[in-house]
Amino acid sequence: MTMIGDLRRALQATLELALPTTCGGCGAPGPGWCAGCAGDAGRKAYPGGPRLVRPVPCPAGCPPTWAATPYGASVRVALITFKDADRRDLAKALAPMLADAVLAALAGDPGYRAALSAGAGPVLVVPVPSSRSAVRRRGDAPLELLTRAAVAQQALRGCDLVVAPALRLRRRVADQAGLDRGRRAANLEGAMQVQPRWRSSVPGATCLLVDDVLTTGATLTEAARALRAGGVARVAGAAIAATERHALPARGAGSSSESSW
Repeated sequence: MTMIGDLRRALQATLELALPTTCGGCGAPGPGWCAGCAGDAGRKAYPGGPRLVRPVPCPAGCPPTWAATPYGASVRVALITFKDADRRDLAKALAPMLADAVLAALAGDPGYRAALSAGAGPVLVVPVPSSRSAVRRRGDAPLELLTRAAVAQQALRGCDLVVAPALRLRRRVADQAGLDRGRRAANLEGAMQVQPRWRSSVPGATCLLVDDVLTTGATLTEAARALRAGGVARVAGAAIAATERHALPARGAGSSSESSW
């Protein structure tokens, strides 16, 4: 009976991946992303679109970063389900949010506008790297898949962007979940480097780092440090969501405002 039950669960998981029958946000029967969760995500997104966010305190070297929404409710569940429950179909719901954040970063930083308008080569869109153990466990790199899906969105097709998985982890790191701010920073300090095959491409390049969720800023700070060490000229960040652990008000609304997370 145990073997039959295991086979039944494995078959159900395979069918769910191929033809999702439950919502990846609330678990209700139906499509992969139901109208209720889509509406919830829209209502809780930042008014006026993605905005410039910063951690408080902000780590030295943390790049200016734009996020589409606070981390919570249906978006939180969808991101966890996308990464750790093999629901890659949720990229259809998450990629547009990331694409909006990428557009806001490109429009909000004068250096990016200048690079794109001057035709000074493409902007390298660099996803934060996954650990080798996570790639083996999941069978792929979910953030890279999501980054490619976001860059393929219609709104970004006219931009000179290249998805560049240019970073790798040079040593083992602990899971960031459950670590406090100080331990997160110590866990990642000096942990990333530019991939050998990208070392000739990044010097002087304009890069945009991509992460799914920003918390203390430790991950993007280390990723930016590694890119700068490789000779990158400019680096900023974009994310789907930012956790809001501080009740400090944003300075206005819209893509030019700044929120604390």
